[in-house]
Amino acid sequence: MKARTFVSILILVLAVLIIAGSCATRRKAISDEDFMEAWSGTWINTDYGEGSNPQKKIYYSDGRWEEYYQVTNEIRCDWGKATILDKWLDSKGNVWYKTHWESFHLGWKGYAMGKISNSGNTLEDIWASESYPIEEWEPDRFEYNYQIYYRQ
Repeated sequence: MKARTFVSILILVLAVLIIAGSCATRRKAISDEDFMEAWSGTWINTDYGEGSNPQKKIYYSDGRWEEYYQVTNEIRCDWGKATILDKWLDSKGNVWYKTHWESFHLGWKGYAMGKISNSGNTLEDIWASESYPIEEWEPDRFEYNYQIYYRQ
């Protein structure tokens, strides 16, 4: 009888862990239109200075992007195109995405992974000039460049 009780409790605990784990990692689909509405627009961070990360990024609904070192600059410092490889919503309503990007100005190519807050006002991304996609959100990983921007 004790063994049967122990096994029953063990099965119950495992079932709870499996259900909780699957809820934590569940991805919800997002339409192309909803994704582009969240991603497109002007994003700024005036804490960045010239020579490091650009202060302003503009994303267009066709995947084109432009960057400006200073928010007030009229001449872009880089531009290119991003191909959306994956996009989803998490359980909190944040929009996640993975892209392959290409700089038409500098000739670089690479991959990025990003998150747009559920409010739609904050965009965080990690990117690398690598030949392989970014699989996990690891902003502190030394190969990745982390950026944060706010919707203008």
